[in-house]
Amino acid sequence: MLVVLITMGLSSEKPQTIEMRIPQENRDECLKSAKTFRFTLPLPSVTFSVDTRCEPRKINEKPELRGTKT
Repeated sequence: MLVVLITMGLSSEKPQTIEMRIPQENRDECLKSAKTFRFTLPLPSVTFSVDTRCEPRKINEKPELRGTKT
């Protein structure tokens, strides 16, 4: 399971994090996707970061998108 954490916010606010969990065929595909899931947002007043990692997929785990506590 590819886990993508996107953290963003205005410089005057506490940043918010969104977590996406995306199934992959196998660990090699997950690692390849994790390397290519990069982009930038060049706005000076916005904080923005992307972190990716691969985790074993749990039985019957479905893709999901959720906010996380920062």
